[in-house]
Amino acid sequence: MVYVHENFADKITVSDLAKVGYISERDCFRVFQECLHMTPIEYITNYRLQKACYMLVHSKDTISAISQECGLGSSSFFGKTFREHMGMTPMEYRKKWRNSDI
Repeated sequence: MVYVHENFADKITVSDLAKVGYISERDCFRVFQECLHMTPIEYITNYRLQKACYMLVHSKDTISAISQECGLGSSSFFGKTFREHMGMTPMEYRKKWRNSDI
């Protein structure tokens, strides 16, 4: 998990995680499933989206810049992934939480 937190902006594969943890890819999947109840890829995506949410509220960076900084690729892929997980577009999220007192 530390590897993901330190390298979330870069391309990360299950193979990378397994090498860092000195385990097989199969064991990597098993450990993530047992401990976090999700796959390594789901964990990476969720962490990237958490970072993106923070950046959307606390920075003035463009949606495209945030998608790149969070390792989510193109703004269209970012928008699609963000909407699937958050139920709204990145811009809608930004407007909602920037105008909030929370």
